[in-house]
Amino acid sequence: MRIATPLVASVSRLVAAALLGATALSCGGDPTPDKTDTRPIVPVELATAVEEEWAAGLEVTASVLPLYRATPGTVLMGRVDRVLVEEGQAVRKGQTLAHIESRDVAARLAQAEAGVAAARAMERNAKLMLDRMERLHSRQAASDKDLEDATAGYEAAQANLRAAEEAVRVAAVYLDYSEVTAPFSGVVVEKRVEAGDTASPGVPLFVIDDVSRVKIEAQVAESAAARLAVGDPVEIEFQGELFEGELSEMLPAADPRSRTFTVRALLDNPEGRLRPGMFARLRLSGAMRATVAVPEEAIVRRGPLTGVFVVEDGDAPTAGLRWITLGRSREGRVEVLTGLSAGERLVVRPDARLEDGQPVEVR
Repeated sequence: MRIATPLVASVSRLVAAALLGATALSCGGDPTPDKTDTRPIVPVELATAVEEEWAAGLEVTASVLPLYRATPGTVLMGRVDRVLVEEGQAVRKGQTLAHIESRDVAARLAQAEAGVAAARAMERNAKLMLDRMERLHSRQAASDKDLEDATAGYEAAQANLRAAEEAVRVAAVYLDYSEVTAPFSGVVVEKRVEAGDTASPGVPLFVIDDVSRVKIEAQVAESAAARLAVGDPVEIEFQGELFEGELSEMLPAADPRSRTFTVRALLDNPEGRLRPGMFARLRLSGAMRATVAVPEEAIVRRGPLTGVFVVEDGDAPTAGLRWITLGRSREGRVEVLTGLSAGERLVVRPDARLEDGQPVEVR
């Protein structure tokens, strides 16, 4: 027992020294220095999320349609000898698009005109005969029967002349059909014929669209259609740009398969920016509601996620990346559905170097 006493004493002294060192650290001794943020301070510009009044109406996808669309063709059967326009070309009303070979129609027209000349000569001869019989009858040198025959002959000659003139007009109409013309001013969006093809009656040769104004057409559910009326104000969004308009047409019958109603709005298109088949959004009128809105320039996109850099007030401000849910956009501002409150400050046009939690300097 006496041999082990020095060893126990030595161990006791080591434990006491360790406890004393720990106590000294906890009471203000020299701790290990904290690791500081070495990232550079990024200068930023800030904007404030504000609460705005936005329309809470119905928003539906829509398609751009031409104001008028025509598919000109011909009633003749014949070979197409000339095609005078190309797809994408602007045409004016009455401009010739293609020409159908029409030598047989021209020959029929010439024949009809010759028939008119012959009928006119016979009509003049019958008129002279009638005048002669009237003079003779007045001197009692011709019988009543002779006068009646001359009168009937003149009337028959007049009828033959009218028939011949109508035949000329019919032949001229058919000759006009050899020229395929534009029914209105517009753009050739499709060409379905080439020189040398055979044209058939009733088969369209071209597709012409009038895009000076366009129709924005959408389908709405019957529950929403019951609250709509022609003349209601609408907003049309196209590639992030908003246009103001009004509901110009609502078909009275629903589609029996989808149970939806077709609604249309008209929009001027003087520069031709909107083209048939393009995608648009139609926002129908509704009550106003309060929503948080921010500048589109503040939105950060990382794949399918959208967020903003929010800056907290303080001596050493930092930018924290916060993910949010976006709604509609208008006039350079976007609606925030979740993730942000009115009054919070966020970075506008964030620098590419900016990361989550990085120190910033507010300009």
